[in-house]
Parts: sequence; structure tokens; C-alpha cells
Amino acid sequence: MIPDSVWLAYGARVVRLRKGDTLFDQGETASRFYQVKSGRVKMVSGNEQGREFVQGLFTEGQSFGEPPFFNDVPYPAAAVAVEDSEVWSCGRPAFLRLLAEHPAIHLELTRVLSGRLVYKSMMLAEIAVEEAEHRLATLIGYLRSADPAGLSRPYRVGLTRQQLADMTGLRVETVVRSIKAMEQRGVLEIEDGKILWHGRADET
Repeated sequence: MIPDSVWLAYGARVVRLRKGDTLFDQGETASRFYQVKSGRVKMVSGNEQGREFVQGLFTEGQSFGEPPFFNDVPYPAAAVAVEDSEVWSCGRPAFLRLLAEHPAIHLELTRVLSGRLVYKSMMLAEIAVEEAEHRLATLIGYLRSADPAGLSRPYRVGLTRQQLADMTGLRVETVVRSIKAMEQRGVLEIEDGKILWHGRADET
């Protein structure tokens, strides 16, 4: 979203993470703005039983952890590298100056955050009332709509069964069974272990 040249102009630094490294912990106060330069980072929260829920998975050019940053409150989730990654990190005063001096970036960030609110609201309703297949179809449909390559058919889902489970509040065994059932109905197919999506969220 924000070009490297702009980050450098405002004194941002690159944080390098190995797969499994934690950038910040759940409960840590947000003081810096982050954007993925390369790799993938997930925001994940856990309970006392060790169950994880992935609140978001972020790739190159995507920022994360914005609401706690702007409200100066603790993070509700930890940020963990899914693979070796690089992340831009910018302090609060410099980033607020960046937004003030680049209204187009400010507007784009507002658009991105609004889209995230729509996604959170949608998934909250799914988890509260919908069955497993519907949750998965809605999540995959959202990922497809947000992906520049998503117009291609079939759409190749870049998430593992475990990641799909973590993002929908399901057990991985339930995800596996649901995917098998959708495959039998022709909504999707499996190729080299990856999901190729043919259907839409309203087709299940």
C-alpha cells in the first residue's frame, strides 16, 4: 500500500522475521505501524486451552494492527510470521506526519480499514450462526474478491486446512470433512493438495 521510498523518507525500518517469530504479543501496547514488505504475517489470539483463532493473514503490501495503533491500546492478538518475512515498522509521530502529508495514502488506508470492518462483521455473523461449509465458502469467497488474481476460475486458495480452521473457528477435522463434501458436489476440486475453488459463497 505504501511504497518503500515513502517509508524510507519517514525513517521507517525493516524488521526481519523467521518463520514462527513473534513481532508483538497479545496485550502489548501498540506504538508502531506495520506493513508487510515480503512474506506473510498472521494476527492470532489464543485462549487458556491453547486454542488459536486467526484474526487475519497479511501479505506483501498489507498493513496490520491498525485499530490498536490509532487508539493507543494493547493488541488483542499477537503478530506471528507464517514464513520468513520482512515488515516495515514506523513510529507513531512519523507515521501520523506521513498521513498528514500524503492525503491519498490516508484515504486508501481508510478504505482498507473499512473493508476490514466489513470482513470482521461478516465472519462474526458466520461463526455465530452458520454451519461449517457456509463459513468456509464465505471466507474463500471473500479471499477471492480481495485477491487481484481472484477473477480467474478456478481460484487457487493459498491457505492450508489448518489456516482455514483457525480463521473460521472450526476444527481442522471439520474443515477436511467439509472440503470433501464440497468437492463431491463440484464446488471445488483438489489439485496437488491445494483447493481450486469453482463456487461462490452463495452456492452452498
